[in-house]
Amino acid sequence: MEYRRLRHIATFLTCFVTTMLPMQAAQAEVDWASVTWHNDLFSGRDGGGYTNGLYISWYDLSSEGDDEVEPPLLTRPLTWMQNQITPLSYSVNTIGQSMITPTDITKENPDPDDAPYAGLLFFRSTYILVHDNYADAVSTVIGVIGPASGAEKTQQFVHKLTGSNEPRGWDHQLGNEIVGQVSRTGVWRFSPREFSPVDAVLLGNVSLGNLESSVGGGLILRAGSGLSKSFSTVALLTGRISNPVAVDNGWYFYMGAAGDYLYNQIYMNGNTFKDSPSADLRHDQYTLIAGFSYAWSDISLSFSYQKGSPLDKGSSARQEFGALTLAWRL
Repeated sequence: MEYRRLRHIATFLTCFVTTMLPMQAAQAEVDWASVTWHNDLFSGRDGGGYTNGLYISWYDLSSEGDDEVEPPLLTRPLTWMQNQITPLSYSVNTIGQSMITPTDITKENPDPDDAPYAGLLFFRSTYILVHDNYADAVSTVIGVIGPASGAEKTQQFVHKLTGSNEPRGWDHQLGNEIVGQVSRTGVWRFSPREFSPVDAVLLGNVSLGNLESSVGGGLILRAGSGLSKSFSTVALLTGRISNPVAVDNGWYFYMGAAGDYLYNQIYMNGNTFKDSPSADLRHDQYTLIAGFSYAWSDISLSFSYQKGSPLDKGSSARQEFGALTLAWRL
């Protein structure tokens, strides 16, 4: 019975994504693509909280004088909140997989007071409108958590490849459940002048869904070149989709901090409608981030390091990882 339910959920998500791809391609030519990899190996750890994420994104951009980019289908119910008069707009669609594990992944029976095993496979659509020093983003996520996410096989493969400890407790992961989330994000740039080599970027976000409901904000300080063209990419920090990236031969170093209040999060709270492993969610969250991004004309490379407060009150679900993003023009 459980296997059939797993297969039905995985089939549903696969059919949904493969239906969305040609619809997006029919709207306009895809301009950029990127791959982002998050892993706690970059921080010298192996398990215990957010441990791995892989995200593949494609971008459709429209600048002044071009045809307007149509919002992705999933974001259209949210775009009424945005001011559509803008010189630049772009859509970002992402297929991703992420996972949470307990501290000791060598145990076949994880500590019930520890963070549970949880994997997520999702599709996210984001629509961003960019003004002179302000960017407005709306996004929608639909996905599946549980065995149907394939996170167990991914972690086993990565750990075998890197020679890390074998994760042995995935039989106790959260059960299969369809998850969703809607978000609104605002990004404000403050700078002495348009082409200044330094600026500050303020970020605010509100999210609602059984995946996670939260409200928060952050401040990123940057130093480099081409800053006015790339500030809107800070919006992609929300939901761990990507690093801020430089564009058009720009580059910069950045550092910052963020704070959030999490009302609910399925990774820690467990399944919504049935009994499952869970942990005591820590509602107040704080994150420090630092990184570097460099862009050529057709390629952009970014690396960041993030360290955050634990997701649970028992401090087993830490958030400390490195993130690598490679983007290229198509």
